[in-house]
Amino acid sequence: MTLENYLLKKYKKSSLNPYLCSIRKYFNFIQNRAETATYQDILEYVGHLRKNENLQPKTIKHYLLNVKIYYYYLIEIGKRNDHPCSELYLKDKINRQIAVDTLYTPETLENFLNDTHKDKILQRRNQVIISLLIYQGLTVGEICNLQIEDINLEKAEIYIKSSDKKKSRTLPLQAKQILLFLNYLKEDYPKLIQHIVSEKPIKTLITGKLKEEVRPNVLNRMINDHREKSQQLQPIKIRQSVIANLLKKENDTRIVQVFAGHKRASTTILYKQTELEILQNAINLYHPIREI
Repeated sequence: MTLENYLLKKYKKSSLNPYLCSIRKYFNFIQNRAETATYQDILEYVGHLRKNENLQPKTIKHYLLNVKIYYYYLIEIGKRNDHPCSELYLKDKINRQIAVDTLYTPETLENFLNDTHKDKILQRRNQVIISLLIYQGLTVGEICNLQIEDINLEKAEIYIKSSDKKKSRTLPLQAKQILLFLNYLKEDYPKLIQHIVSEKPIKTLITGKLKEEVRPNVLNRMINDHREKSQQLQPIKIRQSVIANLLKKENDTRIVQVFAGHKRASTTILYKQTELEILQNAINLYHPIREI
């Protein structure tokens, strides 16, 4: 059984490439010692990630998890009878605080919708993506998983399926989105999928010209490939901004929690500014302290 077959057997198909990419990263470091690596070898790999890769603790933990999966695979196929790092757990502190004071205002978010891609078909597709970011605050993963059937233009609603970290929910579409989605699906979508070869009918809302399945990192590149580096959009920051701005307007945290799909209210609270932060931001905006 190959590593790829093992991953397909144990995990979702959509996770295959991310897992393989992460494990190959480990192979590049460990070279020909992968099958016989020791606990110390893996500690060296973790040390390398911490020192040279400038990664967040959460990302390093994710890389270690994929290394563990690789050794479970070797045990499964009989190449090892021990696991060198099954009991290795990292204690790097993950900073979960949201830097609310650096997020986008509603006015700035609205300006993002003015996408200027030179390809008019791609421009409208990108506007659909950006509208889902700035109005519904969706993650790039949620946008990639949207099906055409999840969009109900008659009811002006969109259904977002549940995932490992998010609850399912139905959100209203904004008035601006109705005509945008209608034109995209009627005029642009048929042109985008006309050259795609697929045994099954194409149902995903967002697609490229040559490939049916769009992954989160590809979607991020779609909306930024024609922008200057300083003008590139950050989907995670947009989502955080939408949630934080809604919290400013909405007293009921539970409503915002449902909107965002958070499974825990404590996650939603991270986006809430304290009265002191609001006062400090106002001072910085209207009475900035300048060095003389």
